[in-house]
Amino acid sequence: MKVKKDIVNQRRIDIMKSIEENNSLTVEELVKIHKASPATIRRDLQYWQEQGAISKKYGRVTLIEAFVEDNDYVKNRYMKAIAKRAALYVEDGDVIFINASRTALMVAEYIRNKNVTIITNNTKATAFSLDPNVQLIMTGGEIGHSHTYLTGDFALSSINMVTATKCFIGCSGLKENGVSTGILREMSVNKAMLARTAGQKFILCDHSKVGLDHNYYYTDFSDIDYLITDVEADKRVINRIKQKNSINIIAVEPSS
Repeated sequence: MKVKKDIVNQRRIDIMKSIEENNSLTVEELVKIHKASPATIRRDLQYWQEQGAISKKYGRVTLIEAFVEDNDYVKNRYMKAIAKRAALYVEDGDVIFINASRTALMVAEYIRNKNVTIITNNTKATAFSLDPNVQLIMTGGEIGHSHTYLTGDFALSSINMVTATKCFIGCSGLKENGVSTGILREMSVNKAMLARTAGQKFILCDHSKVGLDHNYYYTDFSDIDYLITDVEADKRVINRIKQKNSINIIAVEPSS
């Protein structure tokens, strides 16, 4: 049974990597790529849906949040480069919001020698080795399906008691009409963090999410100061955002 479980886990990881690499695939395409039956693929996709990693509609699977943690995985390089650039804007004394995004949470790793308070609903923050000058506060709230994020009234109540100096918000999709997530309960948390930020507001989005359109929009670009993405982002989408909004757009190059 152990061998069978290991095989299933590896197949799920491989399927998730395929979705992360392509952003969107059909069930039929996944069947061909992984040489598994449609029923098997659907079961594995159900697992990732329950984790909040993907959305599935009319036989097409779309990435919400990258869940495969692999330091050698190419996409990780882009997310780290975005987070590293974002961390340059953090100043001594800042109180910052970081949402459940994996990319946004990486910002915390690059804050050094500054007295900063981080308030986040990302449960993975507790596993980070943060600079001793960084104070970490969890919002509290209901634990999401993936056990990686906190939402609900408790989370919103704690956020609404804070006025942050900056916020770093990741997303599942980004187009010229705004920023979206595939998880309904995350929408209200993200909106609250943006509303309770008095200073600069940052959207962090690697190229794999630029051009994607998820169900739940939580902001347009009228109130956003910076969009930090990478050099592989779809230039047509980026240019349309520039034309419609007064926003600083930074496209970073990942380190080798």
